[in-house]
Amino acid sequence: MTKGLLTPQDRDNEFGTTMGEIVSRVLVVYGTKTGSTSGIADQIGTTLTEMRDTATVLSTTDSPDPATYDAVIVGSGVRAGNWHGSVKKWVQANAETLQTVPTAFFTVGLTLQTDPDKTDEVRAYTDTLIMETGVQPMDIGLFKGMNDPKLFSMPERLILKALKAPQGDFREMDVVASWTRSVGPVLGLSK
Repeated sequence: MTKGLLTPQDRDNEFGTTMGEIVSRVLVVYGTKTGSTSGIADQIGTTLTEMRDTATVLSTTDSPDPATYDAVIVGSGVRAGNWHGSVKKWVQANAETLQTVPTAFFTVGLTLQTDPDKTDEVRAYTDTLIMETGVQPMDIGLFKGMNDPKLFSMPERLILKALKAPQGDFREMDVVASWTRSVGPVLGLSK
C-alpha cells in the first residue's frame, strides 16, 4: 500500500507481480479531522494489498483523480450527522466518474459504539450523500470511530461531553479488514 501514486514498474517491484498477472488498482480516498478515518482507510489499503491489489490511500485534500483506477472506496468521519464537507465536495466533483467505476463507501463515527442498534441511523448519514450526488455505491461499510478529546476543538469537546460520548479508540480493525475482504469481490477486485 502506498500513500500517493506508483508507476507500473514501481507497483510491480513493490507488490511482486509478474508479467501477465492482473492486479486491480484501487483508490481509497477519505476525509478526517482527528485521524480516525485515516486509520481505517490505511487498514483498508493494507487489506487490499494483502489481497494482491494495488491500493492508493489519499485524503480528499490531495484531490485524487478516480478515473485512473479500477475501483474506488470513499470514506468519511461524521460530524453532526454529516460526512465531512471535503469528502462531500470530492464525491460531487467526481460523481460522473464514480457512477462508472465500481465504488463503495464507508462511514466512521461514535454512534455505533454508544448504541450498536443504530445501524440504520448511521447508514442514513451516507444516504444523504447518495441522494445528492447520484453515486450508488455497491456496498457501504459502517465502522466505529474514536474520541480522543485533545484532538477536538473546545466546542466539539463540550458537545461530546454533553452527549456523554465515551472516550477511547473504538475502531475495530479486524472488522474493517473483514469488510474489505468481503467488498473486494463485489467491486471486481482480486480474491
